[in-house]
Amino acid sequence: MNMKKTIITILLALVTVAGWAQKNGETIWNDVVMGYPNQPVIKIARVAMYGDRTDVALHISLQKGRQIGFVQGTALKAGGKEYAVKDATVIKIGEPYTLTEDTLNLVMTFEPLPTETKRFDFVSPDGLQLLNIHSIDNLPEGITDTYWRDDATGDWLIGFAEKHVIYNNKVRDIAAQTEKKNTYTLTLDDGTTVKVGKMKKGKRSITVGKEKPVACSPIVTAALPDYPTKDMRKGFIDNGYKKTDSVTIIGWLKDMPEQAWKKGKEFEVHVNNIFTDEQESTYAMMDSLGRFTMKMPLLNTSQVFLDWGRTMQSTPLEPGKTYFFLSDFMTGQKLWMGDDVRVQNELQAHPHSWASADIDRSRRDLAPMTYLAQADSVRQKQMSELEQLTASHPNLIPDLRIPDLRSPTRSLSPTRSLSQRYHDYVAGYYQNILGESMMQAHFHFPNYEIPQVYMDYLNRECWQKAVKPYTLYRDFTLFMRNYLSEVTRKRVWTVNWNLYDYNEAIASNDEELSLLTRWKSWLIDANAKVGAATTLEEKQKVAEKLNADNADMITEVDKILNGPRGQKVRRGIDLVIRMKQDVFALDSLGADQDIKDFYLTQLAYKTIDETHASLAPMVIDTLKALTTNPYSLEIVEKKNDHYLAIENREFDKLVIKSSDSLKDISEGEALLKKIIEPYKGKFVLLDIWGTWCGPCKEALSHSTEEYARLKDYDIEFLYLANGSPQTSWENVIKEYNVSGPNVAHYNLPDDQQAAIEHHLNVHAWPTYKLFDRNGNLLDLKVDARDLDGLARLLEQMK
Repeated sequence: MNMKKTIITILLALVTVAGWAQKNGETIWNDVVMGYPNQPVIKIARVAMYGDRTDVALHISLQKGRQIGFVQGTALKAGGKEYAVKDATVIKIGEPYTLTEDTLNLVMTFEPLPTETKRFDFVSPDGLQLLNIHSIDNLPEGITDTYWRDDATGDWLIGFAEKHVIYNNKVRDIAAQTEKKNTYTLTLDDGTTVKVGKMKKGKRSITVGKEKPVACSPIVTAALPDYPTKDMRKGFIDNGYKKTDSVTIIGWLKDMPEQAWKKGKEFEVHVNNIFTDEQESTYAMMDSLGRFTMKMPLLNTSQVFLDWGRTMQSTPLEPGKTYFFLSDFMTGQKLWMGDDVRVQNELQAHPHSWASADIDRSRRDLAPMTYLAQADSVRQKQMSELEQLTASHPNLIPDLRIPDLRSPTRSLSPTRSLSQRYHDYVAGYYQNILGESMMQAHFHFPNYEIPQVYMDYLNRECWQKAVKPYTLYRDFTLFMRNYLSEVTRKRVWTVNWNLYDYNEAIASNDEELSLLTRWKSWLIDANAKVGAATTLEEKQKVAEKLNADNADMITEVDKILNGPRGQKVRRGIDLVIRMKQDVFALDSLGADQDIKDFYLTQLAYKTIDETHASLAPMVIDTLKALTTNPYSLEIVEKKNDHYLAIENREFDKLVIKSSDSLKDISEGEALLKKIIEPYKGKFVLLDIWGTWCGPCKEALSHSTEEYARLKDYDIEFLYLANGSPQTSWENVIKEYNVSGPNVAHYNLPDDQQAAIEHHLNVHAWPTYKLFDRNGNLLDLKVDARDLDGLARLLEQMK
């Protein structure tokens, strides 16, 4: 075989797979990059420039059933000229199209661009913009707005902007720059010299300060190309969930258009706290160029969401590390710099699928086993695509030398490589989205019932294979919450306990303790007498006589037991029993101590959050005994202390209205008329809410703003609470300062509250009603959360 012929064959093969081709005056871009799209669901897949037209292939990712469309006047813009759309496949220009799948591929035909066009924009009269569309094969002519990778390691080494250099996780100002015969010398603001050699065969030599020269290639793709070295490492940092750990993120949202700046001047990062099951956010102010630095707490290696509205970036970050993140809105590139950012760059270059089996959320008759089959099918497809991807990017050391013709067993080694950690992370993501979606689906099953075979599948495929650290995927927290809730719901102990054993915790003074002690002795004796009776009829007579003879004591004890302290102790006993029985259920699943800590902390934390009341001391003591991570106890105690302080805060008793004058009224309309009667001559805004209602409490948290906004309208704010325990009710009022001279609160007995809600046809909370100055209910749609709309309405009626 002729060596020269072999070399030519290889070169031809390389040309064949290139992303750009030109033939007979035609130009084809197969690998396209674009800058900031104000519609990120649209991607440019291919561009073909012919003498009589330009074809632009689009890939659109949007939920099935949604509508898309392109209006007349849509055009390509290059060199100051516009090239109008002529036609399109699949859709009709100027008409809406409803997606039948989650993706849509179509080709739009435009007037012909000049075939020598290097870059163009996709614009539309309705505001759609896809900017700076170009082929990855258009190599940069200079160094401005270019990014370069170390050919040996594959890492992003350095970036050049007009007046700045990105290097070693920092953005430096350029103090001076000279150019000579396509070579560059830059002096940075700290005195460092950067020398950029001449472009030779698509590469440049770059020297920073006293470092050795590095052979570099320009990064022309939207993300960093595959690394040239193998990486067989497994797993991520697992620090044992320490609240003191953190991560540093430095970055630049470069060349942001006005539309992106409108989303705010803060860079925001969201991460899920597995101990509280709440999203926590950290913010950093950006400078006028879009640069920022933040140090945020990070319990363990976690999936984080970085300024999602502008970057749509989700990636795992490890505690103790420093990362530099670039999102260049003009070039459309997103790159990671740091000492170990391979996985982050690989996920950017090869993003995982976000898909899960579809759920018709309007239905409540979803067949469990049908959904299981659908969910399993989606995961099998995802895993098949992952294996195909990693097979085409094998984790091998590249060898670009021509094969030794005397050794026929040798061949060219692959030049593209994906790490083992990339494969494992994506596989784990598909496992967790499977578990999360399957548990979410059960809310659409008949009666929410889950077959055991369904739970067995989840146990086998998701629970037993849970990836550590457990914070690596947000969806694991969501899966764990619903999965363990179902498991513990079905495994209930029968526990006997006596409320009188907690008399000391319930009594608020010596007098109450004396009464409860006497009640305990009487109750033990009464139970013995009832038990001694031989027939059911005799037992009934004995009990009735004992209750009648001690009616006054029973009434007084009932007031104590149903008072704030009694309710807290009873809630505490129930919670302690649940915590202990749930630990038993977790043990049966083989849960480790970390899972127990997460679960018990969430249980206690959410109880405080939902009741807006502090826990009984016995709950804190039980949490101490059952958890080992100090952060568990710290989180709960901090939340508990917050509500203890509220409970001890002085209360504006004037806003609390007694229902004693209403005790003989049972009909809803009459009750409402009696309550509103004192406020004749004023508008009355009625708010029907409950301490258990999240949207209600969110609205109440803005009460001070509401009162200030509506202060000129002579209005009484009337609140009726649905199913709200006394302590929780008072705490919400105090916490959100829902008080003032024109504020009134009622916490009516359940039957009276239900009668009023029935009269007003209330089926959702919060519900708002407006009454005129004569006490008449106005037939108007009112929402106190829309303060501007409510103010306009009151102004018209004023």
